[in-house]
Amino acid sequence: MSRRSLRNAQVPPSAPATSKRKSDLVAAESDINKLLKLPKSKLTTKHLPDIINPSSWEIISSESRSRLSQFLPPTAFADYQKTLDPDHPSRVRQHHPQPSPGSHYPDLVLPVLFTDPHFLAAARTFQDHLYSGWLKDEFKANVSTYQEGIRNGSLAAPWKDEEWDRDHPRHDLLVVSPAKSRKSSKASTADLRLVVQVGDIISYRHNFAANNVLVEKDVLVHSINTDRSITVLMESGTVQHLPQYLLIPGPPDPVPPIQGMDVSSPGMLETGILDLDGRVERAKRPNGNAWKAFTVYRRRDDSWIDNNKGGRQQSGTLHYLRSTIH
Repeated sequence: MSRRSLRNAQVPPSAPATSKRKSDLVAAESDINKLLKLPKSKLTTKHLPDIINPSSWEIISSESRSRLSQFLPPTAFADYQKTLDPDHPSRVRQHHPQPSPGSHYPDLVLPVLFTDPHFLAAARTFQDHLYSGWLKDEFKANVSTYQEGIRNGSLAAPWKDEEWDRDHPRHDLLVVSPAKSRKSSKASTADLRLVVQVGDIISYRHNFAANNVLVEKDVLVHSINTDRSITVLMESGTVQHLPQYLLIPGPPDPVPPIQGMDVSSPGMLETGILDLDGRVERAKRPNGNAWKAFTVYRRRDDSWIDNNKGGRQQSGTLHYLRSTIH
């Protein structure tokens, strides 16, 4: 045997092919993980019905269809038969077993499945979860740790009230200048309860020119409390006017989406309104005189005026009414 033939015989011909197959498998597994788990997956930008449809179902291998068909509901197959729940009273009187609801045989998958609204909604939900990173292994591990902690008592979910107080701290934005006169200083710290009455509508209006946003909101004084605060009612979101049933004298109890809030100053009320409106970030809100941003509408008689205030007439701004207190 020549030296060249010996040198060639030292390397098995199958070794490079085996190594290449292993690297291909690793690369394929990595690509699948990126496709099905990571937020940057191309599936987040595709219209899934263009990918998952009767035509693509017929193209994939029979083994893949058999595995995927196990995840489909019984109603997705042509041999599905309606059955009663085993706990149904009529099942007690039956002496013969109910037919199987479906075989999950891949060739019996109904083509209409891929255009069913429930299937399309599930596909969009999958895309949302994929884009949000909820399918990553790290996120699933964190969820499992949290759930296990809840079960064994080592963790506790915060109460909704605690979350609200944490995300919406109550701050009085009213700043009193020390250069003002004594009378002005006393007026600036006047009790809001002395300025308004139950049944008043306090109308807020502020034009945030830098953000090109005009915020308007009507607030109903629901009660005056003993802890230097008042309880007000308002619509959630960007809705300005109150519903008609709250504008009549002696209105009934509010129902959602009406929001209730206890405030002790116009600054606190302004903060609550802007938080509910959601269009102006806290960092972009000017620290002005909130007393001048509110106008009070008060009912003077039982007459009804269709002015979105339930017949109430303008009495002046909180700033003006405060100045009348002696």
